[in-house]
Amino acid sequence: MKAQHLYSPGFFHLAVVGTSGCGKSSFINAVHGLSNNHDSDDSIVARTEIVECTNKATRYPDPRPNSRIIWYDIPSAGTPNMPDWQYFNNLGLYIFDCIIVLFDNRFSESNLTILRTCEQFKNVEAFIVRSKSDQHINNMAFTACDKMPQGFDPSDIDDKLTHDRFRQIKSEEQRRFIDKTRQNVQTNLESNNLSPQKVYIVCKDAMLTMWSNSLSSKAIDEAETLE
Repeated sequence: MKAQHLYSPGFFHLAVVGTSGCGKSSFINAVHGLSNNHDSDDSIVARTEIVECTNKATRYPDPRPNSRIIWYDIPSAGTPNMPDWQYFNNLGLYIFDCIIVLFDNRFSESNLTILRTCEQFKNVEAFIVRSKSDQHINNMAFTACDKMPQGFDPSDIDDKLTHDRFRQIKSEEQRRFIDKTRQNVQTNLESNNLSPQKVYIVCKDAMLTMWSNSLSSKAIDEAETLE
């Protein structure tokens, strides 16, 4: 399995796993400071499409000078072709030094199975990351706006009062989203007898902004995730 993944002694091998559509390729690109449409060599930029586009483990050397990290975009978990109980062993995830379990909407049984198996392999460290936070927070904010008095239009950015109120609503929904996400994951971990873990909440736009030494209003855990 090490030969299949081109395992290189002396390097740190990091795999990004998750269910279909959770944004694995976009996450790898953003961590490297690259947008999805970046005009560069395919060995660095992970392909992103609306449908699942990674059907085998794809290896990406870290583009930073002198980096000893090698990234892997792993085929999606929880598919009919790869049941949860076969996924970890069949794809050889036990050879990696670290696994990032990425999820988008629902923290699934597939995620729990991966984390459970990582605990059995003491040499494999695992982190939990929730992607696309900006999309979910926007959806929550617009849903909250539907409950506002008639005439409130969050798209009317020329109306200062409307714009300020929407920013306030969005800030409130962001905090609600963070709390709900972390509570949901911890509840799932506890009910499955897994060790508690921090959930890193990110979006690709905020992560890309950090590469230009700028701050984004969308940022939550991007800086800590990159560290």
